This record gives sequence, C-alpha cells and structure tokens, in this order.
Amino acid sequence: MEDLFGPWFIVGGYLLAFVLLWIAGWTERRSRAASVVCYVLCGIAVSESTLYWLSAGTDSDLPQLLWYAFPLVVTALIAWRGWHQRNWIERLGAAAEPTFGVLPHRGHAVRLDHPDPGPRRTTVEFGHQGHRVLGIEYSSNPPREGEAFAQVGRVAEELDSINAVVELRIPAMPALTVSPKTGAFEPDFFTPLEDARITRNVFGWLQPDATMHSVEVDPEFDRRFSVHTSDPEFAAVVLAGEVREMIMNDLWFRVHQVAFHNDAVWTTDTGGLTEDRLFGNSRRLAMLVAAVPAQVWEVWADDREFHEVAARSDTSYDAWFGKRGGFVRTPVNRRREAADRQPVTSVSLTARSLIALGLLAMGIGPVGNSAAALTGLAPHVQLTVTGMSAGGTRHCINTTGGISCSTDRPSVQGTYESDGATLETTAIWRGELPSRSDVVEIMVGPLWGHPGYQTGSWFDAFYEFVLCLLYPLLGLYLARRTYRPRPPRRVRKMRRRLAAAA
Repeated sequence: MEDLFGPWFIVGGYLLAFVLLWIAGWTERRSRAASVVCYVLCGIAVSESTLYWLSAGTDSDLPQLLWYAFPLVVTALIAWRGWHQRNWIERLGAAAEPTFGVLPHRGHAVRLDHPDPGPRRTTVEFGHQGHRVLGIEYSSNPPREGEAFAQVGRVAEELDSINAVVELRIPAMPALTVSPKTGAFEPDFFTPLEDARITRNVFGWLQPDATMHSVEVDPEFDRRFSVHTSDPEFAAVVLAGEVREMIMNDLWFRVHQVAFHNDAVWTTDTGGLTEDRLFGNSRRLAMLVAAVPAQVWEVWADDREFHEVAARSDTSYDAWFGKRGGFVRTPVNRRREAADRQPVTSVSLTARSLIALGLLAMGIGPVGNSAAALTGLAPHVQLTVTGMSAGGTRHCINTTGGISCSTDRPSVQGTYESDGATLETTAIWRGELPSRSDVVEIMVGPLWGHPGYQTGSWFDAFYEFVLCLLYPLLGLYLARRTYRPRPPRRVRKMRRRLAAAA
C-alpha cells in the first residue's frame, strides 16, 4: 500500500507547502499572526515531505527524533531570519526612506522621483564612517496586482526572486558598469563556483537608466570584465591605476558587478538583505571610491572635498564591522581576506562548522574502534552466539540513478558480559559460522557503538578503518578551508610573478 501511495504523499506534501506559502503571502498584510502560522506550517510540510522522501527513497528508517527535530529546526531558522533582520535594522536606527541613490525598476536603476519604481521589501539608510549607505531588498519580478495568478507570482518571488542592492552616496557621476565575466581564466584555470555565483547574480543586476556603450580597457582587464559607460573618457580615467589594480586583484569584484550613476555607486546580490551583506558590500564600495583619483570628482562633479572624505574613511575590517563580526568570525575573515578568499557570514560559518564537526563525529567512532582492533588494543570478550546470518541476500532499491543493490555479508550476533552488564553486538564473520549457543572469542570496539570484530581476521577492521577515515579527513579539510584557507592557485601564481618582477 505504501509503495502505491508513497509518491503521492511526497507530491501532496510539497503541494500543501506551496498552498501554505501562497496563503502566507496573501495574509501578510492582513494578519501578521496568520501569515506567521502559515509560514511555520509551510516549513513543517516541506521538511516532513523531504524526510519521508529520503526515508522511502533509500529504504531506510530514519530515527524518530529527526521527524520532529528537523521541522522544528527549519521553522526556527525561518522565524529567526525574519526576527534577525528586523532586529539589526532597529539597532542601526536607520531611515526607512531613501534620500539619495537609485531605486529598482524592472532590472534598471531609476531616480528617486521616478513615477513608477518597483516594490521594495526592505529599505535601510544610515551614516557610517563618513559615508551614507543605502540597502534595499526587492523582487526582480514585476508587480502583478490585478493579474490572474498574482498570488502564484508572489510564491515564486518568495522562492527565488529576492535581490539586495547596496549603495554608497557619491557626487553625481556619468553611468559606468564593470561586470565580471564567466570562464574568464579558462583554459589556464577553471572557476566553476565563481562562475555559478556570477550567473546567479546576473539576474538581479541593476543597470543604470542611461544610454551606454561597451568600451575596452586593456586585453587582460577585458578578459575578466566587461565595461559599459555613457562617457568613455570618464571610464578611462576611473579604470586606471589603483582602481584597476583593486578590481583585478580583489576576489570580491570577481563575482560582483559595480555600477556608477548619478549620486550613487552600487552593487547587487541575489538573496535577501542581511547585515553581513550590507556592511560587507558597502565596505568594498567605500574602498573603491577611496581609490578613485581626486581629479575624477573635481572634473566630472566639481567636488574637491569628497576625495578627502573618502580617503579618511576607515575601511579596515575591524573598523567597518565593529563588534558585528564577533570574536570568532572577525579573525577568521581577517585571515580569509589575507588569503584572497570570500568572507563568511555568521550563518555560513555556523553551517560549515557544524558540517565539519558532524563529519568528525561520524568518523571518530568507527576509526577508533577499527584502529583498536587492528592494533590489538580492543578488549577480547567471550560472545555467546544467539543468531547468525550466512549472508548473500541481495537488497535492491530504486534510486534516481536506477536500481541500486547490496549483498549482506556473513555475520554472527550474540551477547557478552562487560562490567557486570550483558550487552549485545554483531561481528562480520569469515570462515565457518558457529552454531547457536556456541561461545566464541571476539574483539569489541572501545568507543560508542561497541561493534564486534572477529579475532584473527584483520580485513574487515582494515576496510572499516580506511572507509571511515574519509569522514574525519573531509571534516578537517573543510575546517582548514574555512578557518585557515590558502590563497587560490591563480592568486599564488600571480603573487609569485609580482614578487619576481619586484
């Protein structure tokens, strides 16, 4: 019966989550409490459907605790993200209406007085380190008020159409965009992760509302970036010297478009407006405008003071983020920046750390037990056989890649005495199987799980040691890549070339 209705349970669960998300969006402005309840139920429906799919699709029984813990974790994360955004915005004491900059409108950046700007989900403006900073969370989908299926569009917006633009106030400038290219280092280097992020961000890029033309800077720069401007002379002066070197050498510019127009310089990311994104992107923009030559502001904006203001602004990580970085994330991001790696957010650092710890926890027990058996340090006990299996039974399940089969290996089950308690264990067995009620000598792993190992047979312990050693090695590798990363290979090569030239 479950084989017949199982797929429909999965489809029905996701369909229910879709309907709940629809209702949540519809009730958001009518009743915040009802909207929150629907969002919570949507998270539960998605998590339960996913867990059922994993359980049925792999023919395994997940621990009952996961059926309750996972939905609660997902629900808590959704609620925390909404609360956290409101909390840090209130803590900044930011204005809710922009006094400078551009507004999103169907993929273009328009002036504040535009008669039909796009809808904004969140707006934050505040002063920081001598600059005015503006952050806007918006949807790349056009408004669908009055259209049929308008609520379906809102559900799609919640899923994948949210973007965030971060702006910095500058004197009025001509239009200029510097956009990273995918596959810029091929065939010398392949950067699939960077290319994927560029591709993801390009759907939310806001283009200046001006007539622009493509211009060339130099062969190496044009290989990595495309430049469009309404004033080629302006672009030539800006993209020279320190600005060019910063854009070429800073990994942040490899995945972010930067645009100048009117009284703002901005960059856009796919995803919601977070505190890390707001301060991280605005810091890079402040570093960029500080590198722009003074003559640019004097000639094109008739402003002789802005360059001094931008140069005095402290754009170091500690000064710009203050205590927001945390006592763990601040030194981590400082090391990552020195290694030309992207900084990590609090959510990213927590997730990476938990995954690394999980991999270590998964591997330490089996590795320790099998190592103790291989070295003879595992305790030897007398096992009273209560059952045995000759093995050879094939188990097949349907997976997305086709039918996957496995074959049982011969094993014995039994009980043994340890510190006055009777415990059970199972050991893989080679050779002739003992009979029920026979007493045989085995080794028992000293760590959690206490698996049994056949005395005199080292192959199974060695196989388990090699296989499970991958988990802690992967965990240590992820921790190293997160906390103490090396510069990318192309960066190391470039640094050696610059050192040799000097």
